[in-house]
Amino acid sequence: MIPASNSFRKAMKPINKRARTKRKRSGHKLGALIFKNRRISNEAVDNWKERAYAAGYQQAAHEASTTADTPPHIKVNESWNRWYHSVKPLPWTVYHAAASKFVEGYSKHSGIYLGNAVLLPTDKRVAAIVLVMNEKDTIIKLLEQLHRMPLHEIIFVVNGSTDESFEMIRNQSKAIIVHYKQALGHDVGRAVGAKLADSDILLFLDGDVPILAEHLVPFIDAIEQGSDIALNDISPLIGMFSNRDYVTIVKEFINRSMGRADLEANSLTAVPHAMRKEAAQIIGYANLSVPPKAQVIALEKGLKINAPASVDVITKNRLRARNVGQQNAVSDLIIGDHIEALKTVFDIKGPRLSFMDQIRQRQLTKV
Repeated sequence: MIPASNSFRKAMKPINKRARTKRKRSGHKLGALIFKNRRISNEAVDNWKERAYAAGYQQAAHEASTTADTPPHIKVNESWNRWYHSVKPLPWTVYHAAASKFVEGYSKHSGIYLGNAVLLPTDKRVAAIVLVMNEKDTIIKLLEQLHRMPLHEIIFVVNGSTDESFEMIRNQSKAIIVHYKQALGHDVGRAVGAKLADSDILLFLDGDVPILAEHLVPFIDAIEQGSDIALNDISPLIGMFSNRDYVTIVKEFINRSMGRADLEANSLTAVPHAMRKEAAQIIGYANLSVPPKAQVIALEKGLKINAPASVDVITKNRLRARNVGQQNAVSDLIIGDHIEALKTVFDIKGPRLSFMDQIRQRQLTKV
């Protein structure tokens, strides 16, 4: 057993009240998403909306003479990026307001109906990878949000379903469907979808948690800006350390063991998260089926990991017989995954992990 040094005890202290207050004041909310951006006046928002509308109209006029065989939602996103990258980055609330007006201006001139499309701040190909197991009650809502974005691929890994999930996806979309009659396991589908995807950015979701398209954009943008992995920042949602469950505690312990206390309890076990395709290759597709282990490998390889935004998937998480209660089958599985990840940490960092031994003094002598 590893002795608990003072540095270890200090590292595992909960966030104090002042720090939590500071975090809460660091941004403002749009729905379930916490934005970490500066505030901006209503007048400035209106100005950006007017500029975006005019830019969308002008871009459509400029492209009217072209005959490129590109789907409309991809074409307008390319036009949006040409304009958006010429101006300074905008807070997310302003970004979405401006993007909506850009679409409106583009549609006005082109006559192409784009609905309530959500534009992405990247021209890279983006794939949404969705795990599905008996999600007939939520899958249509999720599809509606995914169809709002100019995605290159939508991949559903349907496994162990006994309801109409497969038929509903097939009838409501042109998505790629990987269907297994048997249940693959909690996260094996992520590995399958990641290996199958032919896109630059991989966005991982679960079929039982529909998320607004707007709330997914910051994760895609984080990869566009140079991150290898963009995690869901669930730390502001989990409360004081004394009230946390075993799963949350072990998530934070793994991050601290790897010297990334700043990640707190944020983990690849939580959706949504995004990843570069190359990062998935570096980690190894098979390792993605054990998310904590994949995260440890990513940190050891020096991949850039951050948590750009918070989406509340905790209160929206579908209650099932296997995930109810302090200790349940799902939590035991996740803790088991973290134990496997911890073994990987020991192999990488040795028995003291990243914590200094401040109790005993050892002197090595040659015999």
